[in-house]
Amino acid sequence: MNQQNDSRFENMQSFLAKQQLLDAAKTTFQQLSGLLKNVTLYPESHPFLIALVEKLMATIEGLLAGRNDVAFYFVSGELFFETYSMPIDQSIAGLIEQFTNRDIGGIVFKPDITTKELVQLAVLMNKEPSSLAAEGGIINIFSRENILHIKLHSVLLIDKKNKDVRECKNRAKELFLEAIATMKGIVRDISLNQTITMRRTNTVIQAMVDNILDNRDDFIGLINLKMCDEYTFAHSVNTSILAISLAAFLSLEKTQIASLGIAAMLHDIGKVRIPPEIINKTENLTDEEYEIVKRHPIEGALIISDIPGITKIAMVAAFEHHQHGGVQGYPHLEGIVQQHLFSQIISLADAYEVLTATQLYYNVQMPPDHIIRILAKKRGNNFNSVLVKAFINMIGIFPVGTVLKFSNGEIGLVLHQTSDLLRPRILLLTEFDGSEKESGEEISLLETMDGKYKRDVVGTINPHTANIDLKLYLN
Repeated sequence: MNQQNDSRFENMQSFLAKQQLLDAAKTTFQQLSGLLKNVTLYPESHPFLIALVEKLMATIEGLLAGRNDVAFYFVSGELFFETYSMPIDQSIAGLIEQFTNRDIGGIVFKPDITTKELVQLAVLMNKEPSSLAAEGGIINIFSRENILHIKLHSVLLIDKKNKDVRECKNRAKELFLEAIATMKGIVRDISLNQTITMRRTNTVIQAMVDNILDNRDDFIGLINLKMCDEYTFAHSVNTSILAISLAAFLSLEKTQIASLGIAAMLHDIGKVRIPPEIINKTENLTDEEYEIVKRHPIEGALIISDIPGITKIAMVAAFEHHQHGGVQGYPHLEGIVQQHLFSQIISLADAYEVLTATQLYYNVQMPPDHIIRILAKKRGNNFNSVLVKAFINMIGIFPVGTVLKFSNGEIGLVLHQTSDLLRPRILLLTEFDGSEKESGEEISLLETMDGKYKRDVVGTINPHTANIDLKLYLN
């Protein structure tokens, strides 16, 4: 128990340290925005301007502690610090637009930076883009004026045909299909009363963890590719992807994430003991049939208890994933039920995956943002409030695969989340035949023009009723 508590404390410390780092990075840009606005109003010797510069210097020096440099990059209206997408407000959005209008895609602060260099940066950033271009561009001006401790980078161009991008997407698909094949093998072995070995499962889950840590959105996008003929297997894999993604978002240790991934993959394994005519029934279950289905957590725990070399938490999660803290949960236990953290994560991932499946398998028209609202309403009752908030922050109000309609009449497909839950990165759809995947325009809804967002979301579109085949874009 002490080891478990120590581990949770370390995870929390890691999460808090990340948040403090992002807060400091955001403060840097807010202070830089203030400096740029005031440098033309006051002489360099004015106490107010000196105070602004010194505050900015102190923040940058704090970020530089233990680092060789502090780097920020701007990509399609988004702000990145190191590998983190940063939350931005209107002032930061305006500053990003100011940088990109001057063909600046990144700024790097180096040790020994001076207040004079910060003021020089602010003065040059207030020059008109045409004036800077006439002098050879702001990057060349920096070099001529011997500004050594601030480095500017040109605007980054995203090549969707880039080999590394294609390989990441292909690897996600390969692992998804391999995980489904692994689940099939486990179910077959159980049906034939053969000994289940975990080597293949451990290998697949570890590979999924490694790739989701680097490439979460591509995996979450695959969840939208519902497989009617293999849903039982795909549901287990999808739940595992969501659980792994949430654990990574919460900064759990890699070994813990892998254990959770295995537990999530096997959370419904007890359903192999339930008659298939009940499992595959699309109409409402009778009371008797529902009582039979409610046995699957116990059956699952019993099956997992006989698997050699498997993490014990898998057995706990299989038993607990429908208990929901005792609120109409099952199996019924007397008193208040305290689910294990992993069971709580799997319960949430399982519920989200089932709700997304209702659109396809039961013809229930439920936009993704409505599913998010359902989970939000159940926080504190069925689900842990902290986990629900983290899950929504991770997956967004408009999850990957959501089709959006904009105020200007355009339609776009969500591909990636940004720091703003309501403003993801999208692919503009014009032909609806999949050709946009190679030739279409990928943009961020954080992009601004004259201080205002270029596009606003006015609603979601059900891809099935609109005959939009998501497989052409996400597969």
